[in-house]
Amino acid sequence: MNRTNEQHMVVLVDDEPAVLAALRRSLARERYLVLTTSRPHEALRWVEALDVSAVVSDERMPGMTGSELLRRVQDRSPATARIILTAFGAPVAQQPEARQSAEFMIAKPWDDSMLRRALRDLLSDREQGGSE
Repeated sequence: MNRTNEQHMVVLVDDEPAVLAALRRSLARERYLVLTTSRPHEALRWVEALDVSAVVSDERMPGMTGSELLRRVQDRSPATARIILTAFGAPVAQQPEARQSAEFMIAKPWDDSMLRRALRDLLSDREQGGSE
């Protein structure tokens, strides 16, 4: 499927409103349609109902970890790119579920250019048919 950045829908999930606002600012120069939520189950509903290109999720959230959310996203929509944000990089990276569910792991505090590059690379790969 060929898309331009402005057609990509990116869902940001974090339980801290300030982090969601900062993530939104990180992507402000990109022409993505950005949806934010603090509720992982809402993000799952969006993945099921909308054409979501990518989900960027915090790992530690009440009710559902980011790894679990991204595993469920992968089950429901394998073509959706999945990035996990975590302040606990090494311990999270060693968890089998995190390694299997996230395609890219970014440490908090994140580097804006790294986040933008990771999204561009994952979405470009999909446009070229590199992933389901």
